[in-house]
Amino acid sequence: MAVIPFSQFVQDLSDLGRVSREDPEMQQHIERIVHALGRVGPITRQSLAQFVHAEPTAVQVLATCAGLGQEQLINQMKRLMGTAGWITLARTEPDRLIQVLDDEFGIVAKVAEQLRRDWTFADVLLERHLWSRKRAASAIGQGRRVEDEVERVVKELGLRYTMRTQFVGRDRRSAPCDVAILDGQGQAQIVLGAKGFNSTGSKLSDAVREIEQMADVRRANQFVYALIDGIGWANRGADLRRIYDLWDSGSIDGMYTLNHLEAFEADLAAAARQKGLLG
Repeated sequence: MAVIPFSQFVQDLSDLGRVSREDPEMQQHIERIVHALGRVGPITRQSLAQFVHAEPTAVQVLATCAGLGQEQLINQMKRLMGTAGWITLARTEPDRLIQVLDDEFGIVAKVAEQLRRDWTFADVLLERHLWSRKRAASAIGQGRRVEDEVERVVKELGLRYTMRTQFVGRDRRSAPCDVAILDGQGQAQIVLGAKGFNSTGSKLSDAVREIEQMADVRRANQFVYALIDGIGWANRGADLRRIYDLWDSGSIDGMYTLNHLEAFEADLAAAARQKGLLG
């Protein structure tokens, strides 16, 4: 994502204490998927495999027909297919992916049944998606919501990672990070700071110092990203500006809020491919 004006970044911060019933971006995505499904014709394993191959992000939407929320889908994919990266599976093994989902959860019949009532299908999917997010938000609390979303993206890409750790940078110096994405030798190639705060206090300054440490220690061939959110940052403009200046100067490779998750995923995937961590 290209650097945006500081004032725009502040406007994009969200209230982590409120999970809104309205999710316009997801609603548009679901409506597009439902509309495209209506043009598929008979719903079969073959037609659904072809569909998710062309629309890999539809896997998560279709899984809700079988009552699988986001975290449940991740766990079932790891159990049944050895990876949580359903987007990659949809692109590379769509036939096997749909076969497993149908054998285990009867997804073909359930999608076909819901499509016969397409006047409610998009609403049902949206409600299930939002309920899954509400439950997740309650479970992890405000302070973990940003970290949880970062981990979800990393899992969906199928990257090897570790949470809340130290990484080694230049001159064997180390710094803390919330997520380290590892190569085959267990070395951090991409590091992420995930900092969500609704309230203000010294913990925000501590979070800034961690990200500054990441930027200072990084090797030239390591990627550093910061995903931050919460209205607490809006009330600590000087602290927020310190991270923004790292982004603006190129000392870190990207800075995002939860409203920028698609851009974050795209940038992370591109960095992972560059480091040879994705096929």
